[in-house]
Amino acid sequence: MINPYIIGEHIYLRHPTEEDARGRWYQWFSDEETMKYLGDRYWPNCVEDQLGFYRSLINDKSKLVLSIISKSDDSHIGVLGLSNINWVHRYADATMVVGEKSYRKMPYTFEAHDLLHKVAFLKLNLLNLKSSYAESSEASHGMQHAFKYKKVGVYENLLCIGGKREDVYVGILSRDDYLKSKGL
Repeated sequence: MINPYIIGEHIYLRHPTEEDARGRWYQWFSDEETMKYLGDRYWPNCVEDQLGFYRSLINDKSKLVLSIISKSDDSHIGVLGLSNINWVHRYADATMVVGEKSYRKMPYTFEAHDLLHKVAFLKLNLLNLKSSYAESSEASHGMQHAFKYKKVGVYENLLCIGGKREDVYVGILSRDDYLKSKGL
């Protein structure tokens, strides 16, 4: 393991590196299947853009982006993060992209979400996480359900996916509900 921030059974999270940005990370954000449910990614990505994003993270305390690393071979399989962190009201938006398609299944995605929740609630002491998903994203819906996010709203017809307008559902997970679900 290289510089782990938090360690799970199958994966660990660490700060992104320039090598990550030069690796396959930038390619994930040009892949049509990977980008299908991300509402703000329409331009092709390149190494230079990914390096710019990586460099922007260094002093930005409004977001925390972490690389998802497979423990079995130290490969970079995705990224997740907390964005729009509000340190006064103690909330953030939770996001995750598993770029390596062979890892888009249990236990990796579930464990990545679980580690992100631990970081948000136990390391950063946030009170609420917000998350959203397009109505046709069964995986994202299942993850919100599994972690007991409370549905708090819907943006009707917000995204166009595959030529069809879709609603986006918004959920919130509170620190109290998270701790209760973990028996803490």
